Amino acid sequence: MNMIKKLALACIFATGAFAASADGLQRSMVMAPDGVNLSVVESGNPDGPALLFVHGFSQSAASWRQQLDSDLANTHRLIAFDLRGHGYSAKPEDPAKYIASKLWADDIAAVVAAKRLDGFVLVGWSYGGLPVLDYVQVHGQDKLSAMVFVATGYNLDLRPPEAGGPEPVLGPGVIENTGPMAGIPAGPPGADLDGCDAAKNCGDYDRQLAGTKRFLEMVPGSPLPAAIADEALAYNLQTPPYVRRAMVIDRFVQGGPLDHSPTLRIIKVPVLFLHGSKDQHVLPRSTEIMKELIDGSGGSTQRIIYDGLGHAPFIEDPKRFNADLSRFVSAL
Repeated sequence: MNMIKKLALACIFATGAFAASADGLQRSMVMAPDGVNLSVVESGNPDGPALLFVHGFSQSAASWRQQLDSDLANTHRLIAFDLRGHGYSAKPEDPAKYIASKLWADDIAAVVAAKRLDGFVLVGWSYGGLPVLDYVQVHGQDKLSAMVFVATGYNLDLRPPEAGGPEPVLGPGVIENTGPMAGIPAGPPGADLDGCDAAKNCGDYDRQLAGTKRFLEMVPGSPLPAAIADEALAYNLQTPPYVRRAMVIDRFVQGGPLDHSPTLRIIKVPVLFLHGSKDQHVLPRSTEIMKELIDGSGGSTQRIIYDGLGHAPFIEDPKRFNADLSRFVSAL
């Protein structure tokens, strides 16, 4: 990609402009049923198979840059949006705006309706797997042709196994850094892994920034180019600490343990799992369990492990990721 094109793309993602770019990228706003405005980015062939990308915790639609501006756009319609509380979407301060599964499900449904999607592929990364499964639970699979889960989990249950919790699938990247990013003690509820509660400094900005940097440094299997890492830090810092807290602690404490095992068992559309072998955020065992649950109920799945890659294979090796994604969609 030449320098002028890079600068143009950077401006599109870094500003709130809604106009179409010279490269075909478009921004728009979609309102969720509860009034929260969602920022949407679209590119590609309007007549091709549609893919809707759902990013992870503290990320944004910009994380899918190497899909939205790639050869995939020649043959596919590509849509990504900022989850509520992220990127250029609205960021309500009320924790209740992040707790119920129906809110997340309805956000996806609002984008689906606004973009008139039918027979589309729903792609979820990391925490984004929960809204994807929320959507299936609430709105069903009628409009889906397939689903793709990239390094995702399937539950939000912070109880240890001895207290009735599920098999642990979260790695140190999440366990050690989510608390600092959210301005609360590190670790599960009741823990204080880094002593911030005792030191009364949990909400310090320096701690939040350091936690965000560590979180991102632990995403790839090997360090990313500086420009990509810097951009990731920029859009991660668009997510306020209160949103991060609400998505994890408030959603678990007030909403109760969320387990999408039953949802996985009803999935009948084809599913592709993609996971890096060196993932330090969501362990590869997570998508292995998800595959077992779908297959055990008569579903159809494929699972690809990227040796040496970490939590974001679509950023770490976009050429291979895009080829695998295109091959899967072409076979539907």
